[in-house]
Amino acid sequence: MSQTAHHDPTSPRRKRRTANVARREILEAARRRLMTDGPDGLRLKAIADDLGITHSSILHHFGSREQLLVDLRDSGFEALAADLRERIAQPTDGDPAIAFFERVSETLGQQGYGRLLVWQMMVGDPPKNAADNTVLQADESQGLLDGLARILHELRVERASSQAEPAPELDQTRRIVVMAACALLGEALTGDIMVRSAGLGQSAADRTAFRGWFAKRAEAMIFST
Repeated sequence: MSQTAHHDPTSPRRKRRTANVARREILEAARRRLMTDGPDGLRLKAIADDLGITHSSILHHFGSREQLLVDLRDSGFEALAADLRERIAQPTDGDPAIAFFERVSETLGQQGYGRLLVWQMMVGDPPKNAADNTVLQADESQGLLDGLARILHELRVERASSQAEPAPELDQTRRIVVMAACALLGEALTGDIMVRSAGLGQSAADRTAFRGWFAKRAEAMIFST
């Protein structure tokens, strides 16, 4: 006598995902883990448990933990690059320089991407190829910093023209952007320690005040000729 199998309504049913949705959800779960555990503490099993999937499912979509971290890093910097370009092109209310630097600080600091980038470089996995890495390349022809430098340079040229001053050199803008990027990365990683060490205070507001001060100094440098 045959029996018909019945589904137990109390048993968990695995959620079906397309490949793109699965990758996106895994990256989002990894991003949340990055914020809490840091890159060295980010484990595939923890990510799999967060999503109710298997460890092998993550390997199916990314191949290895190392590749997942590379894709996580690139997705974070892709989002940052797109947002910064939009902020420069269409400034919002308030101080655009401070908003710009706060967005960078959020990505590098609170979201953990600065620590992830430095950690990968320390363990021997730095960005290697400008053809396939967002940290070096923001679109098909430009690196992240080069793309931002070109946008800022157009604004510098417009400012100089309106004031009947000589046009600045593009490489000068690039150097300013590199200096600011290095400072922002360092602030994201050690800002609390450095601000306290300099006697500038110990609260989150003190650190925010330092970022605002730095943003205004960088803005003044960018728009000076």
